[in-house]
Amino acid sequence: MYGDSGIDGMRQAQQRRATQQELIDCHDCGNGVSFSAVACPHCGSTEPSGPAVQSRRELRRLRIEATNDRRLVMVTTLCAGLGTLYGGVMGAGGAASLWAALGYGFVGAVIGVPAAFVINISRSLFD
Repeated sequence: MYGDSGIDGMRQAQQRRATQQELIDCHDCGNGVSFSAVACPHCGSTEPSGPAVQSRRELRRLRIEATNDRRLVMVTTLCAGLGTLYGGVMGAGGAASLWAALGYGFVGAVIGVPAAFVINISRSLFD
């Protein structure tokens, strides 16, 4: 009998250690919370492990992606605007100019997306 209670005691100690290892201190209130918890049961914080910290490399990559996105929008808008202007000026007048402006504006947008892609790729090669 003595051997069984010793084994049970060891199992309980192992379970307590495993439970303690799974708990982290909540970033907001400091109480113990499960590492896999979605929210702290004590204060309700949705980020009990604290805010995500990004490395310098990750921050640089995110800045580059944001710059590429802005460049894509700018180049596409510029090409669509130039196409619209060209279609409006070169149209026969009236409704024909409107349709020509819309058509050339669409063509400019279609050309602008791959042009911005090529610019983004070529810029990343030289950075």
